[in-house]
Amino acid sequence: MHILITGATGRIGANLTMALLAKGHTVRGFVYPADASRVHKLDGVSGVEIVTGDLRNKDDVTGALEGVEAVYHLAAAFGGPFDNAGYLEVNAHGTLNLLEAVRGLGSKLHRFIYASTEAIYWRLDQRGRLYERPVTEEMVSPTHQMPYFLTKWMGEELCTTYFYQYGIPTTSFRFATVFEPSEFLNEEGLPRLFTMSPVLKSYRDRQNPSEEDRRVLADLERQWDGQEKLLVQRNPDGRSCRQQWCDVRDIVQGLVLGLEKDAAAGEAFTLAGLTIVWERDVPKMAERFGVEVADVRMPTPNFFEFDLSKIRRLLAYQPQHGLNSLMDTALAIRRGEKTDVVPTGVRWGAA
Repeated sequence: MHILITGATGRIGANLTMALLAKGHTVRGFVYPADASRVHKLDGVSGVEIVTGDLRNKDDVTGALEGVEAVYHLAAAFGGPFDNAGYLEVNAHGTLNLLEAVRGLGSKLHRFIYASTEAIYWRLDQRGRLYERPVTEEMVSPTHQMPYFLTKWMGEELCTTYFYQYGIPTTSFRFATVFEPSEFLNEEGLPRLFTMSPVLKSYRDRQNPSEEDRRVLADLERQWDGQEKLLVQRNPDGRSCRQQWCDVRDIVQGLVLGLEKDAAAGEAFTLAGLTIVWERDVPKMAERFGVEVADVRMPTPNFFEFDLSKIRRLLAYQPQHGLNSLMDTALAIRRGEKTDVVPTGVRWGAA
């Protein structure tokens, strides 16, 4: 198939491109002009055509769709120079432009796959994330935070509507937070999301801290000796924090299955894999990297996992990459070795 990928040079898009090429497909990458520097990731890769354009421009979108048989819509406003209106235009109206162009071309598209987000489950009226049972696809929140979460939900709703109303075979994947191995370690070679000093700094820098903030800061200061540690974070009730992420390679696995499995059409799936339990996994990381461990009870909860029974049943998805695989690949990339990951931010083809 000839496949369009919006956001083809991003952390997921570049890795998806390579997986699709390996299966014999060809790829047209649709790239926002401001992201043009990242196009070098795919320099010299046979079977890839790059076009630049803006999702807000109907002519750009229509031109990009000509001759393609499937679409992966990964591109979105996330950070960068966008206000709330900009997020709405790119993430919601941009998705509408794609769907309308597909409908207008009258072509029989094999699949339109949309990148949604786990944030579709998080409620505005609750502090933190505390789920005593696994989160299922039916547990979508009635409220969504503006701008990113809400506008991504709007895009998913448009995809569902265009499936039922116009017969476009859409599939939405709600990505868990993505681990890309080249980003897992900080400049000192330690797991960046589990180091103590950034948490300590954030509490030191808080303006008008609450009583609970002051308690956390005092606990952190008591354990800080000037040497970096990994931090076991706990919920307000003392239980270890627990969160499910997904290795980019498992994200790609799920996306490819969404193209290949007929049961994907018209469905939405949570796409997740690797679960971290802080009190179990942080000491293992600390031992591997030769640092000590600190332990603190945080003021907001972080305790959830996803129920993956639907994606396993309908798409035969099975996560392949756990914590050891993630760390092994991160260290290999740091040593300059070739791995099965296209690293984020590397300018391929640069001198």
